[in-house]
Amino acid sequence: MEMKFVNIIKRLMSGSYETMTGHPDAPKRFEEFVKEIREKIPELAGKDDWEVEDTVLEAIDFARHKLCKPIRTAEYAPTGINYYEGVAVYSCYHPSVGNFYLTVQEEEDGDTGYGFFGFTLTRDKREAMRLYKSVVKEWKERGIKYEEW
Repeated sequence: MEMKFVNIIKRLMSGSYETMTGHPDAPKRFEEFVKEIREKIPELAGKDDWEVEDTVLEAIDFARHKLCKPIRTAEYAPTGINYYEGVAVYSCYHPSVGNFYLTVQEEEDGDTGYGFFGFTLTRDKREAMRLYKSVVKEWKERGIKYEEW
């Protein structure tokens, strides 16, 4: 399974991807996500749309926990509300991929069923940090109090 996930990471390198649920734009965003994945990874073309999404999200989860170390992380989780926003940038390595960076942005609202998951794979650390900082800057502009480490 590891090599399958590593090959997915390699094929999606230097790209940004996002998917969502529970929002009027969600079906279109999901469709665009699956279409782009199938174009870059033809081996997934015969799978159901949800299997394509699940496989890619599993590969990103694998990378986060097995290949990567966090550089910066920020979270916004207001007390008493079933809501969460998070952004993180990771430094990653695998012998068949080399060094790369992963930036992940997540948002969940448990009360409405809304969920957003976006990620960028790049070999450029400055690009990864720029994406991370843009989310944190947006939070500051919205007056959101967040934790960062």
